[in-house]
Amino acid sequence: MVPQPRFWAQPAILGISAGKTLGITTLHQQLGGWKRHIGRVSVLVHPEYRGRGLARALVAEVIELARNLGLEKIEAEFIGDQEAAIKMFAMLGFSNLVRLEDYVKDMQAIAHDYVLMGLDLRVDEEYAGMG
Repeated sequence: MVPQPRFWAQPAILGISAGKTLGITTLHQQLGGWKRHIGRVSVLVHPEYRGRGLARALVAEVIELARNLGLEKIEAEFIGDQEAAIKMFAMLGFSNLVRLEDYVKDMQAIAHDYVLMGLDLRVDEEYAGMG
């Protein structure tokens, strides 16, 4: 019997122009266990194309994908210095779940705050028909 993989990643959503990849976002889901209803989003945009709304568009697409897959929540991780990314995710409805001081280290072994943000994807049934 082949063991089932613990994580599953949706195919990546790419931002492409003139055959060049400008950005990418992925959605990961744990297949079993106590976090199986939560997706994790990752996004990366080429430095030359940051600040133009591409990351926001890619993450918005992943949010809709997560809803269509029936996920209840989606989360994203950051280091505290990524203020522009944190602000953009907040504009999409994510809220800070936790911030741990000097919890992670970058490739140069410099400590940074760890930030976990989350978005509840469940629809409030009372307001679902309004709009």
